[in-house]
Amino acid sequence: MEPLSYDSASKCLVTASGVRYPVRTHADHSYTDFLSDRAGTLHGIAQQQRAIYDSDATRNYPKKRQDGASFMHKFLMRRLRGRGKSKEELIYRAMRHCQLSSSSRVLEIGCNDGRYLNLCTQMHGCIGIGIDLAENAIQHAIEAKPPELRTQFHVAEASRLPFATKAFDCIISFDVFEHLGHSGFEQTMKECSRVLTSKGKLIVYIVSQKDEFTLHQTIQCISGRRCGVDNQDGHVYENFIHPDFFRQVAQDSGFTVKDLIAYHGFWTLFAEEFLFNAPPKLAYKLFEALDYSLTRYEYGNGFLAICETA
Repeated sequence: MEPLSYDSASKCLVTASGVRYPVRTHADHSYTDFLSDRAGTLHGIAQQQRAIYDSDATRNYPKKRQDGASFMHKFLMRRLRGRGKSKEELIYRAMRHCQLSSSSRVLEIGCNDGRYLNLCTQMHGCIGIGIDLAENAIQHAIEAKPPELRTQFHVAEASRLPFATKAFDCIISFDVFEHLGHSGFEQTMKECSRVLTSKGKLIVYIVSQKDEFTLHQTIQCISGRRCGVDNQDGHVYENFIHPDFFRQVAQDSGFTVKDLIAYHGFWTLFAEEFLFNAPPKLAYKLFEALDYSLTRYEYGNGFLAICETA
């Protein structure tokens, strides 16, 4: 990424080669649109995802129920009190055990409404930056941003991070990398390695291709693929990531995979999708135990990976 300077006349960040990125204001907060030159800059999959998420109101806050700030406050308070469960608790535990300080910088790729970035910065008191392809998502994140947190949000693409080398101590991204296509995923992993400091952490949750015997795959077999196919929000099975492929790409990108945990084998996903996440937290411990015969061999609807740079 080239050095940037601010041109107050045009309200743009300008690179040394003359590329201009407009700085916009929403809800009294500024954000930069690093995708302002939209024509021809995004590859096909990224263009498709941007169109889906810019038009999908369900991805953001349920405005009829409550405003974004109220939602965010309740979300953070419940999770900080340990009331998250299932996959959410898995993500929370991974972020909690990061060794971050008030001077640490965290990047979230595909931040959506900013909830997990806000949670991470709330836990550690660190600085947070979130990026998303969809400008609607960035505006929702700004509207919901707790004023006491040091977070900011920008429109940018995962495979072309607009940040300097070794700019971040930790990167988080949840349910995003399976949307990039395999070539986009490989490029994004290289970019993550570039912008992370030495011993920097990458924490991701990704929808997995190793889904044999899981709930969705079982339903597909029983129904002749009339049901159970995960094709919502732009999901395409060919873009999902196999744990072995993830390890290979991580290694090629300069990462060491410290941990990889398969999740949502059968019963935990059944509880979330068919019981609407209603069972008590203790019940999920039982569901996780029942799923262990699958997840121990990395069969699952998804997996959490924790990586570290050299």
